[in-house]
Amino acid sequence: MMFAWLRERRRRAIRDQPFPPVWNDILARNVRQTVWLDDDERDRLRGWVAVFLAEKSFEGCRGMEITDEVRVSIAGQAGLVALGLPGEFFARLQSVLVYPGDYLARKSTALEGGGELEWQEERLGETWSGGSMVLSWPRVLEGGRLRDGPRSVVIHECAHAIDMLDGEADGIPPLAASRPEWVAALDACRVRFDEALDEGRSVAFDDYAAESPGEFFAVASECFFQDPHRLFRFDKTLYGLLEQVWRQDPKARVPLQRGK
Repeated sequence: MMFAWLRERRRRAIRDQPFPPVWNDILARNVRQTVWLDDDERDRLRGWVAVFLAEKSFEGCRGMEITDEVRVSIAGQAGLVALGLPGEFFARLQSVLVYPGDYLARKSTALEGGGELEWQEERLGETWSGGSMVLSWPRVLEGGRLRDGPRSVVIHECAHAIDMLDGEADGIPPLAASRPEWVAALDACRVRFDEALDEGRSVAFDDYAAESPGEFFAVASECFFQDPHRLFRFDKTLYGLLEQVWRQDPKARVPLQRGK
């Protein structure tokens, strides 16, 4: 109890500090959705970003230089996810590793009769159960500037981070009000999505969502924040489920015409 009280006091002190003007410029440039926030939401986002930056470690990989632009651009997109979750700072996340581009990661699978097949797979981002998130910087910019449709690697990995708060990334975030009801409802959404893919119909988000329940939740969450009207048209039930989990309604603030 005492530790929690001290932590909140420290966070409150951080939030009370003036938000650096240069950080505002970075958010406006690289987290485009901030222009659609109302004054209260914008103030809460700034306070969240300041705390996140104070508590998380950022590391550059393969020669990547970590600057305020890198840190604030990532924190700003993560803050959009947490906007409806006061006090949620991705408790298990300790460090953010940033690459100057897409990167390769080792993959392996067991072979029948013994042995293992290994290969290198290109990655845009990933979240490790040990407390690290890995991101490709160009993909961070694409998502923050809304240049990649409904995709955002930061939002995707933040969804995984929330999903993993109670263990594995299984598509059942601890924020879901009722686990059995959530599983049944999300499974029904996944069935409709898979049927649409099988029939060659248009879907709202990337077919990578069909990989697993965890990926379905993360990819759908990308679309929920990046292009909420598109997701709502595609599957109102799925939109409602994510609205319950993230406790916000982005379609109420994001204009139908994205150029506005």
